[in-house]
Amino acid sequence: MLSEYVGKGALVGTEQAGNALLSESAYASLCSRLVRAEIMPGDRLVENDLRADLGVGLSPVREAIRRLEFEKLVVIYPRSGTYATEIALKDSRSVMELRLELESLATTLACGRGSKAEKEQLVALAEEQARTTDLQRCIDLDAAFHQCVYLMSRNEYLNATARIYFNLALRQWYFCSKVVTTPDWTAVDHRPLAVAVAAADEAAAAEQMREHVRHDSQKVFEILTNYGL
Repeated sequence: MLSEYVGKGALVGTEQAGNALLSESAYASLCSRLVRAEIMPGDRLVENDLRADLGVGLSPVREAIRRLEFEKLVVIYPRSGTYATEIALKDSRSVMELRLELESLATTLACGRGSKAEKEQLVALAEEQARTTDLQRCIDLDAAFHQCVYLMSRNEYLNATARIYFNLALRQWYFCSKVVTTPDWTAVDHRPLAVAVAAADEAAAAEQMREHVRHDSQKVFEILTNYGL
């Protein structure tokens, strides 16, 4: 009898693990589409369509949507539906204010906690980004650079929180890249920042990161203002 209950418990645990994997898969796919503006701001997300598109059940889709709502990537209107969050100038400023503190803290911690191999990877990412002339590749490399810094902070709470707000900022960049053509957007140079992190120069690295966040945020402000947002 005991073995029967243990067997049933193991089965339930397996099912729960399977559902968690499906929910994570649905979340990752939808998050990527929202951040990359493949689902544009204001677009409606229909659960049945998403279920068919993602090849998962309704529960994983709903769990993913609830998580994305918490992360401000979607908004749910009762009796109306779920929509990709609009992009607004005031939200861009709020995100910048948070990122200035989160990113500089992550960078400071990365200086002392990152391994030699991670610091070398950071320098390599900065070098590649400085060479690229493709806007989408430049944005992707910027994302990889920041995520590398978060991991190097060795602080899982900071990592999780910083990723949420970075995704909101990254979404603004992808949106801007679709509505405006600006040749000099790829002029991002993380090399001085990467060198400062590699040298464990906390003060210089933190200031370099703050300047990067300010500079990129200001460029987004200008584009969104010109676009009427």
